[in-house]
Amino acid sequence: MLRHISSVLDIQKGAEKWTVLAQVVHKGHNQLTREVPPRRIMRFLLTDTEGTKVSVVTYEQHIKIFNKFLQPYQRYYVSNAIVVPADPTYRVGSYECSWILNYKILIENYAEPVPPMLPCIFELTNFSDLHKYADSDNLCNIRGFVIHAFPVKQADPDCTSRDIIIVNEEKKLMLMTLWNEFEHDEGIKIADMISTAPLIIALRVKVTTFNTLSFTTRYSSGILISPPLPDDLSFKQWFTLNKEEIQNLLNAKTYSDANCLLPPPNEEDIKAISTFQASFPIQKAAWVQGTVKLAYGFTKYWTTACVNCHKIVNADIDWIIHCPLCKQQSEVELRARIPIIITDPSSSIHCIISGEDAEKMIEFTPLQLKQAQEDGFGIDTELNDALKKYTVVCFLKSYETLFQGQLQRKNTVIKAYIAAELSHHPLPLALPENTQVSSALGSSSARYPEKSSKDQMFTPTTKLVLEEIAGASSYKEGQTSTTSGAKRSLDFPEYLPADTLPEHATKTAEQFAKEHAKSYNPPGNMKDSPAKKAKAKED
Repeated sequence: MLRHISSVLDIQKGAEKWTVLAQVVHKGHNQLTREVPPRRIMRFLLTDTEGTKVSVVTYEQHIKIFNKFLQPYQRYYVSNAIVVPADPTYRVGSYECSWILNYKILIENYAEPVPPMLPCIFELTNFSDLHKYADSDNLCNIRGFVIHAFPVKQADPDCTSRDIIIVNEEKKLMLMTLWNEFEHDEGIKIADMISTAPLIIALRVKVTTFNTLSFTTRYSSGILISPPLPDDLSFKQWFTLNKEEIQNLLNAKTYSDANCLLPPPNEEDIKAISTFQASFPIQKAAWVQGTVKLAYGFTKYWTTACVNCHKIVNADIDWIIHCPLCKQQSEVELRARIPIIITDPSSSIHCIISGEDAEKMIEFTPLQLKQAQEDGFGIDTELNDALKKYTVVCFLKSYETLFQGQLQRKNTVIKAYIAAELSHHPLPLALPENTQVSSALGSSSARYPEKSSKDQMFTPTTKLVLEEIAGASSYKEGQTSTTSGAKRSLDFPEYLPADTLPEHATKTAEQFAKEHAKSYNPPGNMKDSPAKKAKAKED
């Protein structure tokens, strides 16, 4: 008597005497469950000939049987498995059940020379939409070619990882971190195949704000290497035609370029600040827009960080370090780190903006910010004057940290755009009073008052002294900002007092300049400087 071959959708809880012709889509790792006590578990993803997927599990001593027998992309007859409600984490598609395999379950090899293409469809996420998943519990499925595999990194004896670079049809390069068993299994296979740029599908991977945006594997993730797909040939032809351009993008390290990873958002992707604040912790990152001002109460506006990953490290800029985050040997750089308040019509939010995004809005380099603090030069007013000119569109990350036994929520700017950078993306919300929109061109451009408050508050003597200080100091080689925004010409001279007293640290720019004008002994080529003549005239 011939058996009836059923479809997956025909098999519901309590079904008996059934057989399904199933193809292995993915074979998971031998893992421990998160139960107490934990059990050994291995997961499989199967599909029938109609493309309906089903999650399948086996436990403990049964793993050894099916680990060897069930191989990716091969087909088998599966009969009378135990049918149970599906775990929501692993449920795939419309089928609401999962199957359990043990040694009593009948599984027979389906003899064929070459298995067919996978008939199932994967719901894939475009790389341009990844910002919607950043730092959330919403995992995504992605597809791309692996074009580079970095060496293995050993965080500790029980933890290893490997970074790979993948590219999809959007020509966007993304970094993905494979952890532990994913590095031991798929990572080694991918590294061995890297010359062929293997195609992968990554299931249930997390999008993080590490490296601006990147992927990371989770306990529930799965990776398909070179899966037989119906559009496999056309996708590979696309890669071959664009291989040179993709190599150029890899050489340019666009996978770590914030401008490439987080380009200006569409208007519908910008959230009201109050909405973003209320959505925590479900949504921890989002685009917001608003006017900017300095958050007062801070005295340090710079930090030292790893050149590669920008992790803050307490190290000198002359050091070469082994970064505890990216595990790379790297230099240490000075970075601006400015506390700001962003305000839109719905609310305000305190956050930290760092690096080039901060430097393009202020008029100081990181070295100047450092020397200002060390020399007691109060620049709060000048920073606020510079910042409040701007309306920004920022990608914010919100997180909680433990401080004095209590959780505090903090916010960090991952990427920021000012109006002048959004000429092809007009700002959708009201702009500040000192920013005008050129409606004739359909673009936004920043136009600022000719004089800021700091220009009006300094006397001629003060201005000239500051200019002389600027001319007497040079910026340290290698620390020149890469941003295109104009920087204040003020550099703080090496002959200013090094042993600054506490009361000195609170002096305003005007007080500092006046006292400096009295005691300042200029170099020989500055004896008859305009500042000295102006001071004499005022006296």
